[in-house]
Amino acid sequence: MKKQKNLFIALFALIIACTFASCSSKSVQETPQRISLFEMGEAGSQYYRIPALVKAKDGALVAIADKRGSALGDLPNVITIVSKRSTDGGKTWSDMAIVAQGDTVAQCGYGDAVVMADEVNGNLVAVFSGNNGLWHSNEANLIRTYSAISKDNGKSWEPVVDITEQVYGGVYGTNTRHGLFTGSGSGIQLKHGKHAGRLMLVVAARNDASWGGTLSNYAIYSDDGGQSWHASKNAACTNGDEAKVVELSNGNVLMSIRNRNKGHRLFSTSTDGGETWSEPQLNTTILDPACNGDIIAYTHNGANYLLHSLPASPTTREHVTVYVSSDNGATWSAKRRIYNGYSAYSSLQVLDDGTIGIIVEEGKWDGGLPGEDGFNLGYYRFTLDWLLAGNEILPSVE
Repeated sequence: MKKQKNLFIALFALIIACTFASCSSKSVQETPQRISLFEMGEAGSQYYRIPALVKAKDGALVAIADKRGSALGDLPNVITIVSKRSTDGGKTWSDMAIVAQGDTVAQCGYGDAVVMADEVNGNLVAVFSGNNGLWHSNEANLIRTYSAISKDNGKSWEPVVDITEQVYGGVYGTNTRHGLFTGSGSGIQLKHGKHAGRLMLVVAARNDASWGGTLSNYAIYSDDGGQSWHASKNAACTNGDEAKVVELSNGNVLMSIRNRNKGHRLFSTSTDGGETWSEPQLNTTILDPACNGDIIAYTHNGANYLLHSLPASPTTREHVTVYVSSDNGATWSAKRRIYNGYSAYSSLQVLDDGTIGIIVEEGKWDGGLPGEDGFNLGYYRFTLDWLLAGNEILPSVE
């Protein structure tokens, strides 16, 4: 009888434990909870934009954004780049740290940060633009390129370093330097092949002096932890915009490029670690209203996936959605909406527990659309199971 009683107690405890685990998983899987990250009016700044999310060596999440003050506009607006840390998967976030401080007296700011985790030395490396605006830039007053490194998992940042000459020299050579800017969001570190350890991001470079003219996308990479930078030998696209790269399971690198003509996303591939690129191809599955997004690699139960976040509209920045590919981007077989309503840029990251975090710009910057311009940056966490479960639309966040 005693053995039966002990068995009953053990089974009961197991049922309770399994139920708790199921409910705990279910809470993430069925309803990604919104966590406030950067809100309009926070810390004396009316506006925030341009999210970038990275996981530090200690497992902490580090979120970076533009603190834009009283003006929503891009550079040459005086912008300060700030960061926050989370050590509990995004449930709570630290106070802001300064990545790059804008100067209202000198009328100089920084913006559009790309961030990468260097698994070789444990540093975080941010690369960003500053000094002037892209379309204001000229040889006499360039929009410059800078970097900053964190050696303590995003708690603080080393002084800003000017890497303009390295980057511009690689892209323009001895030709006229019209101006280029960083694509913002997630950069990568290659894990496979002879270029393993290489840090990489994408810049968009003006092709001529005309205002609003065409932009070419070059991969920018470093083989020494961000101390020196080089550019790809050719442009992946000569009529692109902000772009992201991701390393595929076969070692190739895929570039996802914002389509200035709107409609659908452009893709280019490199088979040599980002040094040369194929002609860009239009993908008619992934919608693109000419917006920045994010793309990351994700391995789950031995299977390799790509996750791509973008507004799910060919014309309007709204309904940020995550697309899923299980064949290195050849096809995209699933998608699910993260945010219901006007929304724009986003940044993705895989957490240590296998869940996925995303920052979403919630709001708009378009006087032709109803409502107030401006963005709140919300953080959400979800599972692959939730992502693959269907195309349900989440309720709007009030």
